[in-house]
Amino acid sequence: MRTRVFNRLLSVGQPCWVVLPGFLLLATSALRAAPHVVGYERFHAGTPTAAGGAVLFSELGCANCHGGSAVVVPRQGPNLVDLAKRVDRDWLATFLRDPESGRKGSNMPMVVDGLADDDLHAILSYLGTLGKNVNLKTGKHANAERGSALYHEKGCVACHAPTPDFHPPHAPEDLKTSPLAVAHPDFKAKTTFAALQAFLESPSTWRPDGRMPHVPLEGQEAADLAAHLLDFQDSDPGNAGKLKPWPKSEAKAVARGRELVAKLNCAACHSLPEVKAAPLRSIPAAKSGPHDCLSSEPVPGLPHYRLTESQRESLVAFLAAGGSGDDPHGRITLAAMNCYACHDRDGTGGPTPETNPFFVGDEALGDSGRLPPPLTGIGFKLQPAWLKGVFTGAEGSRIRPYLKTRMPNYPAHAAELADWLERIDARPDAKSLVDDSANLEAGRKLLGIVGGTNCITCHTWGEQRSLGIQALDLSSLDKRLRPEWFRSYLLNPAEYRPGTLMPPLWPGGQATVRDVLEGDTERQIAAIWSFIRDGEGVPEGFPDRTSGLYELVPSDRPILQRTFFEGTGTKAILVGFPGGVNLAYDGSGARPAVVWRGAFFDAYQTWYSRHAPFEKPLGDRATIVPETGAETGRRFRGYRLDEAGNPVFLFEEGGREVSERYSVADGRLERRLTWSEGSAPVVTHPEGVAVDSKGEGMSLTFIYSWK
Repeated sequence: MRTRVFNRLLSVGQPCWVVLPGFLLLATSALRAAPHVVGYERFHAGTPTAAGGAVLFSELGCANCHGGSAVVVPRQGPNLVDLAKRVDRDWLATFLRDPESGRKGSNMPMVVDGLADDDLHAILSYLGTLGKNVNLKTGKHANAERGSALYHEKGCVACHAPTPDFHPPHAPEDLKTSPLAVAHPDFKAKTTFAALQAFLESPSTWRPDGRMPHVPLEGQEAADLAAHLLDFQDSDPGNAGKLKPWPKSEAKAVARGRELVAKLNCAACHSLPEVKAAPLRSIPAAKSGPHDCLSSEPVPGLPHYRLTESQRESLVAFLAAGGSGDDPHGRITLAAMNCYACHDRDGTGGPTPETNPFFVGDEALGDSGRLPPPLTGIGFKLQPAWLKGVFTGAEGSRIRPYLKTRMPNYPAHAAELADWLERIDARPDAKSLVDDSANLEAGRKLLGIVGGTNCITCHTWGEQRSLGIQALDLSSLDKRLRPEWFRSYLLNPAEYRPGTLMPPLWPGGQATVRDVLEGDTERQIAAIWSFIRDGEGVPEGFPDRTSGLYELVPSDRPILQRTFFEGTGTKAILVGFPGGVNLAYDGSGARPAVVWRGAFFDAYQTWYSRHAPFEKPLGDRATIVPETGAETGRRFRGYRLDEAGNPVFLFEEGGREVSERYSVADGRLERRLTWSEGSAPVVTHPEGVAVDSKGEGMSLTFIYSWK
């Protein structure tokens, strides 16, 4: 029988070191994998370096006991409140004995392996009293398939492994999982649906150090994502398993547990009520031998990691260099917080070959339309208030809606991160814009397509969609960007983002538009900035849509228009009838999809945009026609027009030919179906309209009218 002995000679305030017979700890240690620190494994594991040691010194918690971290946001352990409502007690007991059992590559050291069972029970008793007995709630619905799409598109797989059955578009058939992927714990053994949903809704509540960042999720998304992670296939979260109640804590055990937690110095990493961390302890200069925390063998009284030789040598190199907390270029912090998983900075980082295919968005914009932007000089690029807003997730701070990956928030550290980036990226020698605020009209012209630089061909302007691909909005650049950065970027876009679709409009510093402001590059760039900041109206070249120039208005005969349409899809056939009744027919499912009254359709985007959006009805009172469920067996065969121009849609279903003729009379929509053999096709009707029907032979007629 294994004996567990706690060293009662440890005084209050010592770090979380545990004494136990060496052979016992050795036996357990041999079963553990090395701690997995992504920023170290990616950039430093091959050749041990002091910089790699700096990453480990922070992320393994060494700095929490000894100070001297180079990482701007200190590494912390998770919030331990309300554990009795969130975590299975048996799972936690096993995890405390051996962190590797809870998550492969765990960064938590072995600290309680030698505790007597009664002492571990006391610690759990104390932990079970923390918090306010929170009442975790779930929604009424969950969909694991939607959760899988979220998990693989919103950025989770930048850090974690994808599920084996998911294959992203454009990925090679032999796509492998990145060795850098951070393992998940066994969620089913550890927690419940309600607790996991609450965690996903607000990760920063439970992981305040941002290593699990706060990814913004909307409404139903947290429940769907929890269903995916738990492989919960039921649609009702109320049917999910519940947490086994923790035993009632006895006052004596709670007091004993609090005492042990203090002696183990758990407060060095975790925020604990009424328990303070021990004072920081300096590291003797000669300490890197077999009798300290870096020993390859367990040392009685010290925490133990099963470090690789590379990790150990990197930590030794860091200490030998004086344990400097300097990080002048931000590389150590960005590696520690794994920002490099999504972003590159100065040519370092960005998605790996294994994770790159999971970053999706608007392919018309190239990589800029699917990959997060570089962090190169970001503190010089963005206005301080805007940068802070990005980290807090302020409303309006998401300016690239075409990116599926979502920028996470760091609300507890937003000001600290923004100030830090501004400090390390400061460019006091950057050349300022010239003062040319009087030339607003020159700026309007330069932004436009009438003798300008054609910016609005690719960029939106407020509510105005661009004339081509839909790149980010220019109208509020002055709120986001520093003018000095704006100038340097326009002179050489590729220097900031190699491979960008943004052309060099002033190649070599020379203007391509020579008849505006005498071809003076500096004045032209300043004029553009001035119009963005102070100008009124829009750049030259946007069509006048207020006049209704592109509105299709049926008069004597119906009008048909192919387009992308909301509620219908990419193969929508719109029909506008004289009299103000309109129909959107789904050419993919061979069915009516939307019916509306009033104005028909504005064709500008469909006719002129290279990246046409999903359009909406111009009129009001749009009603949806529910799907029948039989559409998967249909084959659309096109349409023809009768003598009056009314459409007759044709499809095959179950070996028979079916036609649907639509017409309008006296403000009512008539739908007439005929078929070649067998019973009548299954049909559904627009919601909220009156339906009269009559049938004869292999023909059915429905009359739709509005009250």
